[in-house]
Amino acid sequence: MAGKGKLVTQTVKLGIKYGPQIWVASQALREPAKEAANKAISSERARRQAMAHARSLADGSILKVYKGDAAHWVVFSGDEPVAVHPATDMPLSMLVERSDLTKRIRPQDKVKATERAKDAAAAALRRGKPNQIN
Repeated sequence: MAGKGKLVTQTVKLGIKYGPQIWVASQALREPAKEAANKAISSERARRQAMAHARSLADGSILKVYKGDAAHWVVFSGDEPVAVHPATDMPLSMLVERSDLTKRIRPQDKVKATERAKDAAAAALRRGKPNQIN
């Protein structure tokens, strides 16, 4: 094919010119990306622990609440908060005082991560913010 040599030459020239800048940018962005991924993984781990705890209760359910920028999952037995995952020093009553208790998730709901993402996207559209989720 004609033009392959020219394409390779142009790619090499651009790589030499912009390669170091791309390398520096990738190194600078690596840590924030790792932190974001670890935060998401720890939140999912805490959700699973809370869901397992809720399954062991008579009328168990969980609710996601935030303390600062960290997500916590409060476990309920009926309408009474019982525990929080991951553990925090803030009292349970303060964690749930302004929360919407109708958004609790019950173990029998079997909500998958994809369904939660679709619900969050639909809620963002209803609020008029199509590019933002929560």
